[in-house]
Amino acid sequence: MIMSSLIKLSLAAAISGIAVGATARADQLDDIKARGKLIVGIKNDYVPFGFLTKDDQLKGFEIDLAKFVAGALVGSEGDIELVPVVASNRIELLNAGRIDLILATLGKNAERAKVLDFTEEYYNMAGVVLMAPKETTISKWEDVRGLKLCGMQGNLYNRALTGTYGAQTVLFTGTADMFKAFQDGRCAGLAFDGPILQQKLSDPEWGKKYKIALDTFNYIPIAGGVRKNEPRFLEAVNKAILAAEAAGILVEAEKAYNMGETEYVAKRAADAKAAGY
Repeated sequence: MIMSSLIKLSLAAAISGIAVGATARADQLDDIKARGKLIVGIKNDYVPFGFLTKDDQLKGFEIDLAKFVAGALVGSEGDIELVPVVASNRIELLNAGRIDLILATLGKNAERAKVLDFTEEYYNMAGVVLMAPKETTISKWEDVRGLKLCGMQGNLYNRALTGTYGAQTVLFTGTADMFKAFQDGRCAGLAFDGPILQQKLSDPEWGKKYKIALDTFNYIPIAGGVRKNEPRFLEAVNKAILAAEAAGILVEAEKAYNMGETEYVAKRAADAKAAGY
């Protein structure tokens, strides 16, 4: 009888403890608001999406978006910590809890969707173009078979470059090393994100030596990334992205960073504004 009572008490205590633990646990959105700061993984070497200026200020298309999201979620655009990431470590840092949100040219695909949740898409990137010396004879993607192409670790299109087109990729973790290797002649071409290489060619020193030899074979939808099973945080981020679009933040960012005025960004801005965000 006493043993039965003790078992009942133990079960009741265990159930009570589970209930208290469940109610006591704040979700990610609550944690961020209590902390008073949003921690965002961004690029700091990807002109025009995120880069350091000559006076060490972080600027860029996704930096502007990150600051707007921080203002919407925490209260001020200054309530933000920007953590530089690269393609090869951004998802690891997210799932380790080192950052709350990825806004770092994160292309959407089914494989990544297994390990994180994507936010609203906010850009459609020319996935990969090929920069090469002006005297190159490369005229189609099939011509890169057997050639060494400089690129970036973790990018979505690396598999297509090697598997579909038979290139030998020479991959780097940072753009500075990648650009230097290309300039040093270690690769026949540089296979990288279209907007970034177009921006690079605006530099007269690059423009007189190199050209875009091949246009992209695909376009990649770009979105933010959050940890799985955080529905309130994901919803809040999505609303903030749509509000940023409705306010013209991304339309103005395209102009400010010489990205061209894309129909994709303009349409999303118009749709978000019409929806009342």
